[in-house]
Amino acid sequence: MPPPLPDRYRLEVRLERDEDIEQWLGTDLSLDRPVLLRMLGPETEPTRRHRFLEAVRAASSINHAHLVQLFTADEVVNGAYAVSEWPGGSTLADRLASGETMAVDDFLPSAAGLASALAALHSNGIVHGAIDTSAITYSLAHPAKLGGLGRKPRVATVADDVRALVSTLEEGLTGYKPGGPAPSEIVDGIHPRVDDILDRGWKGLLTAQALSEELTAAPSIPKRRIDSPSWSRRLLLAAGGLALLAVALVAAGQLLAGGEGGGIAVPIDPRSAPPATAPIASTTIVTAPTGLTLAAPPEVVTVDPFGSNEENDQNLPALTDGDSASSWRSERYRDQLSLIKPGLGLGFRAVGTPLELVIEGITTGLSYEIGWSPSPSIDSLEHVGRGVNRAGTLAIQLPRRQDGWWILWVTEIPADGAGERSFEVAEVRFGS
Repeated sequence: MPPPLPDRYRLEVRLERDEDIEQWLGTDLSLDRPVLLRMLGPETEPTRRHRFLEAVRAASSINHAHLVQLFTADEVVNGAYAVSEWPGGSTLADRLASGETMAVDDFLPSAAGLASALAALHSNGIVHGAIDTSAITYSLAHPAKLGGLGRKPRVATVADDVRALVSTLEEGLTGYKPGGPAPSEIVDGIHPRVDDILDRGWKGLLTAQALSEELTAAPSIPKRRIDSPSWSRRLLLAAGGLALLAVALVAAGQLLAGGEGGGIAVPIDPRSAPPATAPIASTTIVTAPTGLTLAAPPEVVTVDPFGSNEENDQNLPALTDGDSASSWRSERYRDQLSLIKPGLGLGFRAVGTPLELVIEGITTGLSYEIGWSPSPSIDSLEHVGRGVNRAGTLAIQLPRRQDGWWILWVTEIPADGAGERSFEVAEVRFGS
């Protein structure tokens, strides 16, 4: 139960519980902006609340591009709270939980920036004390940021802080805890020099500032091209051409043999065809509703290229009727979606240049991707975000794209109590 807050702040969506800290997406009503609210409730000891406020206030004067900016912190009856910027994106822990690691091209600048943010804390006499993958937010539209200040400390020295950051960075890059093969042996495009830098940081031979400087100067190497095990478009075209040629030869043989001129049908089950363009891993970009002007209700279609191209289409009008009590629901599946097809989705046609897509009443626990396409198809999908939905509303900050279709592509659906899988959406709207 969150403690009472000043009237200036309105709670919007409960995000998660970070140890003993409740985290909420909220709105600063005075400035009409989204904020991150972190709170300690009456179940915590007064000493714990005092130390939480002490840690947050100490860092509030530090302004760094890779450090979550803190706005205010105070004590209330039976509780304490801190207000910071809403950094957008999901945590590194969320990315790893959805099977996605840090993109190689983003790793070095993000890692160097995070090390620089930690150096800024250290130069002000502050030990973070609790750095892990849940303390870092990371998305396509925002720089990686170090947060989690005010957690219960696990370490007490700056050297331990650096070691914790190195461990977190290596896990974010490789998906594995340190101690196994070197990152360059697992991840294509990582130079062995990076292995050495991380190793020396882990051993306590680098300060946070030195770690940042060395990561900034570290070389990168071109990624080797790895052919996909799935069929390429060229192979599909070639196979299709051969199939058509075979059909033509058979038909010609029938005609030459004086057979009756019946057509030869070659049905193709779309669920057995490999994707022309497989969904590409990207970064989740999530932000709060910002009071933008609502655009006209979008046109909505189902996107099911590996199924029947239809998923309860008769209920699609419920997504734009302004009534959150009505909803659209996908078909029910008895197995994991990934065992049946690569995914299914909903397409929303935008007019103009929307800045935000809000999806309300969406099933929690599903894995999803967001992308833009000039048509309601995944063939030319430009990926923008990816993650696991943790709340009932997704509010996604959009890069500027003129017109076209924004596609919610669902790759996995959690099972219900009966072991069946389906996902639901209540309302969809754009903000501009």
